Amino acid sequence: MVGGTREMHFGLRSDQCNLAVLHDEAFKYVHFCGLPPLPFDLGEDPMELHNVAEDPNYLAVRLRYAEKLLELRASHLDQTLAFSELTNEGPVSRPRTLRSGY
Repeated sequence: MVGGTREMHFGLRSDQCNLAVLHDEAFKYVHFCGLPPLPFDLGEDPMELHNVAEDPNYLAVRLRYAEKLLELRASHLDQTLAFSELTNEGPVSRPRTLRSGY
């Protein structure tokens, strides 16, 4: 697909067309910004043919990998927004209040 085609196909804006992947020996978890996740049980499905996102037996695994990915992304967060508030219109800088002893 060429530029713009993905956005049209999935009905997403270009800033929603990104993904993050967390992979280990047991599972592969693919998180999309604007689409449902794709978790795969690599022990049962090494070819990654069966998305287990809707399988209730994998709910705890799905949540665990989503939390792992969130922690990984937060640990590499762009610190320029550390003192900003995120609104529907985007980040809004807030003045830092320094307390004595900090």
